[in-house]
Amino acid sequence: MTGAIRAPGHYAVVDGAEVLVSASGRDHVWIDGVRREMEDLDDLLSVNVRAHWRGGEISVNAVDAGGDEVGFLTNDGELAQREGLGGSPRDGWYGAAPVAELSEVTERVSSIHPRRREA
Repeated sequence: MTGAIRAPGHYAVVDGAEVLVSASGRDHVWIDGVRREMEDLDDLLSVNVRAHWRGGEISVNAVDAGGDEVGFLTNDGELAQREGLGGSPRDGWYGAAPVAELSEVTERVSSIHPRRREA
């Protein structure tokens, strides 16, 4: 894979720019240590990232600061056994992978702003 992978999570849209949210409540979010009221946001997005790695499907749960490696979760027991991943059949498995080894990366973005749900 070439190109950047966005970290999954919640993103506030403020003045047209998407900014990763560090925490959120029912009527607010925290961005870089500053509380922003939900009504002041253009939108609030949920971002999920899925990919394939070494023949199995993974769900990205973190991207390192340099963007070269991802942390992931998977329910693919064959992948877990083959690659020696940590975890269990009950809770799933986890691991890390170089971004260069990922394929079929898909990003699902959906609005979760309360204003959108009320419409």
